[in-house]
Amino acid sequence: GSPSPTRLATPVRARVRMGSSAEARAVQPLPALPALSGPVLQGYGRGSAKLGFPTANLPCSLFQDRLVQLERGVYLGWAALGGDVRKCVANIGISPSFVGEENAETIVEAHVIAEDAPLPADFYGETLRLLLLGFVRPERKFDFTNGPGELIAAIGADVATATAELDRPPFAAYRDSAWLTAPSGEPSFDLLDP
Repeated sequence: GSPSPTRLATPVRARVRMGSSAEARAVQPLPALPALSGPVLQGYGRGSAKLGFPTANLPCSLFQDRLVQLERGVYLGWAALGGDVRKCVANIGISPSFVGEENAETIVEAHVIAEDAPLPADFYGETLRLLLLGFVRPERKFDFTNGPGELIAAIGADVATATAELDRPPFAAYRDSAWLTAPSGEPSFDLLDP
């Protein structure tokens, strides 16, 4: 079936791993897969400087009208950057925790997970291809009264969830998706069939 014209996400079910206090969430596959491509732009520097999670930001103004199809929140998927395909978490939203500095438009910021090999130090201008596969959690405003610790912990949990879930079916098979390794072209936003 085709996705809802206004929101594309699936419910998130929480569970606790047997024998572990670490929380893991069962992430359900999306009914249609957002595939976004464009040059990495310099963002606000909040991901790496303030939170310790560097992000690669896409030029959202090029497909802003299409982003309304996606629920604001955190997604997991695969990212192709600099010839490598890696796991990622991506936030699609306005960054509501940065009071007074919220984004004027919906943005796409991906944290590309460097498991075994470091990321290039500078990837601005490089083409980033994102294939989003599952919805992790809705975007929410975190209280910074006592610093960004709550948000940092949530992002850490998102990264742990993505790292684990992307090693499992059905998500693992998408690492070799032809879309991720296709030659880069114009910035794009498509919804692919799973």
